[in-house]
Amino acid sequence: MMKRYCWIFALLVTAAPARAEGPEPPLLGDYVTDTRALYPLRVGDWESVGEKRFEQPELGVAVRYQDTRKQDRWMDLYLYPAGVMFDPVFERAFQQGVDEIVLIARQRNEGEVRLGETRAFTTAPIMGERMLGHLAVKARSFAMDMSMRGTRYRSVLAMTVRDLYFIKIRYSVEADTTSGEEAQRQAEMLLAGFAADVRILNTGACRQVLEARPMPADGPRPATLLASTNDGQEEEMWIADETVYLRPSVIGRAEDAVRLRNEAQSIRDVLRGRCVSPEMMEIAVPDGMREIRFEYRLPGEGSDGTTPRLRSPRSGLG
Repeated sequence: MMKRYCWIFALLVTAAPARAEGPEPPLLGDYVTDTRALYPLRVGDWESVGEKRFEQPELGVAVRYQDTRKQDRWMDLYLYPAGVMFDPVFERAFQQGVDEIVLIARQRNEGEVRLGETRAFTTAPIMGERMLGHLAVKARSFAMDMSMRGTRYRSVLAMTVRDLYFIKIRYSVEADTTSGEEAQRQAEMLLAGFAADVRILNTGACRQVLEARPMPADGPRPATLLASTNDGQEEEMWIADETVYLRPSVIGRAEDAVRLRNEAQSIRDVLRGRCVSPEMMEIAVPDGMREIRFEYRLPGEGSDGTTPRLRSPRSGLG
């Protein structure tokens, strides 16, 4: 039977889980308290040659990849927190990155800055991509030509999102050694390969195990719903952050109730970011992978109350 999904769009576009009352909680130190990332040391012809963790936790980590065929070529890849992300919001975040690098290039006053193409490209599918439809994040890249210290360069930005984290690549190569199309394609290939192999595990308030409850007999739907499915049918579900509401007749059938709760859990995880229990964070690091861990803690008592923000300035990071 084909299921019909009815999304509550006002809640989908938020970057952290919606709450009925009170201020929005911080992403880091509340929604996400710990992250474990396992990333590939080699992607195609590109090999990791260094890693830098930034002092501000919201800036994440930078990994430099070098072309094993041409030792003078490298790309910088950044992995840093994004929160729950859907394509309309991601498109704006990507365009902000484009605007920043174009502004920096023009401020150098070293000659013409020629803007190339912004385009979406294909990466390995992620859980729930088909369910989200046009809301699923589409990886994007942008290329331009610019001058720096008397030399023309092809410069590329490529970005996507995986498991609550941005993945961003910056790549610049001398213009007389490669075409703009080839430079853009190389950055897209590294990003797609990295995104296919990286494994990111998060824990914190982002992990919510749904409880099945009966729908109210005549009352309205709760205001905090994320989605509903099978509207008007026996297996109708109303899905919130912590609860799935089922018809009382379904609640009474244990096997059906468990099946629908599990389905609702998958939908909730797609909408709010897939997270795991703390004990599931402990997995072996396979050969050819490297591990990096992040711990995010809220300020202690007596602090000024500031917390890491979702999108901090990344001046000087490429």
